[in-house]
Amino acid sequence: MKKHLLLGLGVCALVFPLSCTSDYMKQDDNLFEQSGPDADSENSDDPAGDDSTQNDDPLTDPGTNPADTPGDTTAIDPFAGLVTYLGEVQPIMNQLCVSCHNAALHEDGVDVSTYQFARLNIDEILESMTEDEDDIMPPSGRVDNAILQTLAAWKADGLLEGQASEEDPTPLPPDGTITYTANILTLFANNCNMCHGANAPAGGFNMSTYQLAVDQIDLIIARMELQSGQVGVMPPAGPVSATQLQMLRDWIDQGMPE
Repeated sequence: MKKHLLLGLGVCALVFPLSCTSDYMKQDDNLFEQSGPDADSENSDDPAGDDSTQNDDPLTDPGTNPADTPGDTTAIDPFAGLVTYLGEVQPIMNQLCVSCHNAALHEDGVDVSTYQFARLNIDEILESMTEDEDDIMPPSGRVDNAILQTLAAWKADGLLEGQASEEDPTPLPPDGTITYTANILTLFANNCNMCHGANAPAGGFNMSTYQLAVDQIDLIIARMELQSGQVGVMPPAGPVSATQLQMLRDWIDQGMPE
């Protein structure tokens, strides 16, 4: 009896450690499975594994960042809101000053036919335009205050050169119909009326109204058809563009409607 009891205790002693060892290994295996790659991806704080950070915008390709999407590529004018030589000042110089103050005929030693010369002489230009009647420039009479304000603003803005426009300043209307109010008035205002306006018109030649333009149209177009350097060419700084001259001819052919 004692022998059987000892044998039973020995077997239990042998089996019990093996059982404990097996349970321990199973627990260890479970720990290993929980700490594997899948567990890392589930427990990681890395945004790459978070579905909430993915782009849900249907208008954007998957995998792209909306912030990297190119925006409006429309060219921005760096001189917007500023007065520049090429934009506003050169037309004033060409109409009022360049015919007498150029490289060939620089009266009183003053040449304002280029950006650099106009820039250097801006103080003298402004002073001459506000002189007494006997010494005022241009000789045709005092210029409009808007011109003085433009030149003063150019100086205040830093005497910038700006950039030339690539577009024709007076494009032809799409339907071909040309009127004085819609088309010709702008052409004369930009090229003629600074000298030949209602205020002391040069040579007594006034083009400031529709009827005056109609009455003198033959002389106007004859002067505009002259070439640069010819006596009497208008504007004095050089001919208007071919498009502008053709528009004026077409207006005449259409009966010069107002």
